Amino acid sequence: MTVATADGSDGVKGFVTDALPGECSYYYACGPLPMLRAVHRKLAADGELSFAERMGCGFGACMGCTMMTASGPKRICKDGPVFRKGEIVWDD
Repeated sequence: MTVATADGSDGVKGFVTDALPGECSYYYACGPLPMLRAVHRKLAADGELSFAERMGCGFGACMGCTMMTASGPKRICKDGPVFRKGEIVWDD
């Protein structure tokens, strides 16, 4: 496990992408959408992403945490929060 803090008070100083290895065979990441997008861009390997999004209702009724995937829109609270890297359609 590698720790990264913005001020360097613990582990690597900088963003999580500054602490990533050059290459890996598989990865797991958990956090907010901007961080997971940066990890996705930095690592070519397959992996699993756990999205830490705000959820209005928490059981899928409000559709507030919906994200686009290769098989259509999915709710983070009900269909996730973990998705394989290849499932996510990034809106770059």
